[in-house]
Amino acid sequence: MAGDRTLLTFADRLVLYVLVGAALVLFATGGGRVDGTTVRITGDGGFEYLAPLGSDTIVEVEGPLGTTVVGVADGEARVLSSPCPHELCVRMGAVRTPGRAVVCVPNRVVVTIVGDGPTPTDAVTR
Repeated sequence: MAGDRTLLTFADRLVLYVLVGAALVLFATGGGRVDGTTVRITGDGGFEYLAPLGSDTIVEVEGPLGTTVVGVADGEARVLSSPCPHELCVRMGAVRTPGRAVVCVPNRVVVTIVGDGPTPTDAVTR
């Protein structure tokens, strides 16, 4: 009877094949990630909005001075309009790489690119 024992039953092998197949599919597709880069928009009072950088989205963020309008399109994010006095955040332009941000200090709005892409170097020191 010792020779009749098998290490894996048919059900064990079936489960093993399904798990290996699922792992291969996830590996080949990148685990379901679209592009690995996200825009995080935060505002006063704990407001947070996440959007894929590749989406076409307009987000209105309420702050102490009024509404700041943030646009996400063509792989970049920018502040389209803001009630702040000097509108420096609007003039900062668009951000498109991880680690970059546009900040509206008076209205407490931050637009940040987060992701696993390469972070550009601003300066090198010795």
